[in-house]
Amino acid sequence: MKIGKKLWLLIAIKLFILFVIIKWIFFPNLLKTKFDTDAQRSRYILEQLTESKE
Repeated sequence: MKIGKKLWLLIAIKLFILFVIIKWIFFPNLLKTKFDTDAQRSRYILEQLTESKE
């Protein structure tokens, strides 16, 4: 049963690296860098969702 516990620990470490560190490196929060307030961010998102693509 010692091998099973070590494997679960390895799986947990890999998942932590995959979901936390990789996300932090490759997917930065661009809205926080471009806009200062929540109102500006929400206005930008609303414009992007409702603008006509034609």
